[in-house]
Amino acid sequence: MRRGFTLIELLVVIAIIAILAAILFPVFAKAREKARQSSCLSNMKQIGLAAMQYAQDYDEMLPIGCGARPSQGGTGPRCQHLAIQPYMKNTQVMICPSESSPHGANATDQTDVEERTLVTSYGVNVAARQLKLSTILQPAVLIHFVDVNSGTIIRNVSPTCCTGFDGRIGVRHNGGSNCSYLDGHAKWQSFSTLKGGQGQSMWENL
Repeated sequence: MRRGFTLIELLVVIAIIAILAAILFPVFAKAREKARQSSCLSNMKQIGLAAMQYAQDYDEMLPIGCGARPSQGGTGPRCQHLAIQPYMKNTQVMICPSESSPHGANATDQTDVEERTLVTSYGVNVAARQLKLSTILQPAVLIHFVDVNSGTIIRNVSPTCCTGFDGRIGVRHNGGSNCSYLDGHAKWQSFSTLKGGQGQSMWENL
């Protein structure tokens, strides 16, 4: 005679599956985020190298920071994100795979080319605006680009000059952010390290 599962046995099996799922799903989610973090780090590396190429073509001078755009009554100086595009030829590199709403996506003035094309997940350290490479004291320490939050309008970021630093930094990669540095390399930094770099050579050309 064939014997089927009892209700108790079925509930035990379901409970075991639920426990395994509760254990494994966070692991899978963390693994997926780690993969996105690696992809973002690759983006940062390419952005940093593009900025170095730009500087070599312009007397070792990095691009200017973001200023007032045409819709704001300004002349629309090219932000670093736009200035280095010819060296990457890929706008997707400027968007973090973990970023759901990159900056610039909700531009209000459709005739403002600067505003509409300024879509990125990364902010620029204010100390790296129009900086001459030969004057950088610690290029392997000084941050150039860093992950920023989708609620932050693309401009500049630094704990020493910008209000709301905690809200600007995009802590979306396992408790930290990816950064590119002014020697061309990129790496992940914890938020506590980034915040602790206030007034130090991580954010200022000291």
